[in-house]
Amino acid sequence: MKLYDFIVGSGEDIREAVTRFVLSKKWHGAYITGAVGSVTDMSFTTPISNKLPPETQVFTVEGAAEVVSFTGEVMLRDLMDPSLKTIYPDTENPLFVHIHTSCAYEGGKVCGGGLAAGKAFRSVRVFLVCLDK
Repeated sequence: MKLYDFIVGSGEDIREAVTRFVLSKKWHGAYITGAVGSVTDMSFTTPISNKLPPETQVFTVEGAAEVVSFTGEVMLRDLMDPSLKTIYPDTENPLFVHIHTSCAYEGGKVCGGGLAAGKAFRSVRVFLVCLDK
């Protein structure tokens, strides 16, 4: 498997950049192996119930942070698990961008969850592998 990477520039929306990259490659699916960089204005999705599918909430943390972990999957929306469509109802994007991340903020406070929104602060280098056969 070949490892690909791209840079999310300062101020760019991370999810939009991932979508653009995968669509430009005409991939049906990709595994995000990680990312390195700094982010800002991050919103995380976290579960608030212990049932399936879980009820979720989104919380936002303002300010700059360092990426501690960043992994996920990208696939055509038609290929996603139907139960996830209630948690991630975005029908505008042809792709399902499912990223879990944690970020370290001032004083070492770490926050994380599903990436609902966020931007690169200085930049973020994202690494991924195409899953198409």
